[in-house]
Amino acid sequence: MPRRVDPPFIATRELAVIGEFRSGETAVATDLSGIASAAPLNRRRRKCLVIDNEGLFAQFATLDLDAATLTTGAVVPLLPTDRDALEAVGNAPDDGDPGPDRYILDGEGVAWLDPHYYVTGSHSIHDWVAPEGKKRADYRRSAHLVARISRDGRRPELSFRLNELLAHRKSFAPYFLKSPNKRDGLNIEGLAAWRRRLYFGFRSPVIDGKALLLSVRAAALFTPGADLAPRTLRVPLGRGAGIRDLAMLPDGRLLILSGPASDATAGFAIHLFDRKRETVRRLGRLAPIEGDKVEGLLLAGYASAANGSASAELLVLADHPANGHPRLFTLDIPPA
Repeated sequence: MPRRVDPPFIATRELAVIGEFRSGETAVATDLSGIASAAPLNRRRRKCLVIDNEGLFAQFATLDLDAATLTTGAVVPLLPTDRDALEAVGNAPDDGDPGPDRYILDGEGVAWLDPHYYVTGSHSIHDWVAPEGKKRADYRRSAHLVARISRDGRRPELSFRLNELLAHRKSFAPYFLKSPNKRDGLNIEGLAAWRRRLYFGFRSPVIDGKALLLSVRAAALFTPGADLAPRTLRVPLGRGAGIRDLAMLPDGRLLILSGPASDATAGFAIHLFDRKRETVRRLGRLAPIEGDKVEGLLLAGYASAANGSASAELLVLADHPANGHPRLFTLDIPPA
């Protein structure tokens, strides 16, 4: 019997980007990786925070669902321009061989948990080729940070405490400071929040066919010595599939954007994860667009029905296209 292939979700609308998302001092961003909003879900016009993985900052943007636009706004510094001025709670990993452009956040996920936005670095290392032709590992200490800022983008705070936890926690320590390009390295790409806790989604490693989620107390990341109360969850997303981003539903269930963990052939799909029951349901795959790596996910709209089901409108951003090629998808959410 032939294997069942679920029909793909097709984008219902493409958003026009007004202005430009920045990467570095002047370049247009081609590596947007996360988006979140502090505004209520019932607002059709919402201020968002967008992150890319090649800078020291995030950037505000205004999403207008009726006009189908995403208008760029002010840049929000997350790291000091002088790396020697960086101050953070906790301890950084030991430095390896410094690679090019090593002082960046490598921001991969952003979430809102009142009264802060939280941004996570990849907590990963990168392979690079030195001038003499030898491949080396770039540890990028700054990529092992979690940042938080106020609603208006001021008062950035930084923490290495998640880095400390990953280095010693049984589920993650064997993969810590290993390259994700070798299939066993650690790499965070998703972030969501629920009731004082942050949920970090890992693109890799994928262990025994299951992707990893790590939940910690948000405030404890920025409080020396506070109990992080970590919890590890394992989620079967399909062969070779890791987590690319997360979005929390109003009822506390979690939407997971999955994609290839490394160079695997897994496509991009949306899953519904019930954290209490630890059950997962694949809702469907995203129709591929050549050259796009889908990495950012925002719950842009949500309408509940009387039978407990709902209709969700999702905004996705892609890594590679200029300004993230934002698109909207609509899908049905089954009852809890």
